[in-house]
Amino acid sequence: MRTILEQLYYGEIFPAEQFHPVQSNYRKLQKEASQRYEDFANELNQLDPDLSARFTQIMDEHSRIFSMECTSNYIDGFRLGAQIMIEVLHDAQSQI
Repeated sequence: MRTILEQLYYGEIFPAEQFHPVQSNYRKLQKEASQRYEDFANELNQLDPDLSARFTQIMDEHSRIFSMECTSNYIDGFRLGAQIMIEVLHDAQSQI
């Protein structure tokens, strides 16, 4: 069995794709929000196709921004975890 670092190196670990929220109602809320978005986008397209295109563009921009935020949060969390481990291991070494 490969170590975690080997799995990461060989592309066997995909943290962003292994995202599973722990909140029990996440999937339900996600599905409902997606349905409301689709319903609104369809209705807007019927009323004003140009405005619908602008809305879609704005939502796509927000999606890209959100993705960047998620990436930064992941990196910051990883760094914090590493700093915690350094401190824990350093303290453990000083007590020996």
